[in-house]
Amino acid sequence: VFEKYFLKLLTCFFYIYTVLIIYFYLQLYLASDHKSFLRFAKKSHLQQVFLTDELSYLTRWQAAFLDPQLRLEHEGFPIPANSKIIITHCQTNRNLAVPRNFWTRSYFGREYEVICHTFLDIHKAEEDKNYWEIITGDPSDEDSTMIDRHNRPVGWITKNESCEETE
Repeated sequence: VFEKYFLKLLTCFFYIYTVLIIYFYLQLYLASDHKSFLRFAKKSHLQQVFLTDELSYLTRWQAAFLDPQLRLEHEGFPIPANSKIIITHCQTNRNLAVPRNFWTRSYFGREYEVICHTFLDIHKAEEDKNYWEIITGDPSDEDSTMIDRHNRPVGWITKNESCEETE
């Protein structure tokens, strides 16, 4: 039993080591290409999204404002952090999406499949499967993000502050 868990732990460390080597030594780009008979997403059989180390026309993406009526006005402007956006692949004009019904298990829990497909509702608007949010770090806390930040009441003590009684 110990050897079985040790082997799993060893493969997990090897996986993390490989990811760290790729992260620090290679610059990877998110890419996508048209679906074909040989190249498609494994679970959903839709347009595949993959990482590559070559910068090409397959790695061009565009972030768009969520509200379709304001997209033309905001085109070319920087998108504010912590706001919902739609990421569109420039070559295929399809949106980056994560359908919640296609997932696999890994050492880190559930991993959802990332694909390139525009999910539309009955009003021809994008569904929430196509929404993305770029989240920045919270400068007041070390280990949290801005999405975790709440409006704290007066007198709230954070983990970095010490509690001192005043008499």
